[in-house]
Amino acid sequence: MKNNKQLTPAQIKDLSIEWAIYSKSQQEPILQEFRDTCNEKCSHDDFLEFLRTKLQMDGYWKKIGIV
Repeated sequence: MKNNKQLTPAQIKDLSIEWAIYSKSQQEPILQEFRDTCNEKCSHDDFLEFLRTKLQMDGYWKKIGIV
């Protein structure tokens, strides 16, 4: 589940803010999808990469200049 591109501190902060906007009822299906696609060795970084893709952050980050 690794991505070759490591997230920058600005991307991690922005992703955390975006994730916090979601309610618990919105977060739970996303968390379950991550659990279903991840093996037991998945890390916090793997979760961040999953969210990056799931929330389609790359286009937004390009637009605001944090890629």
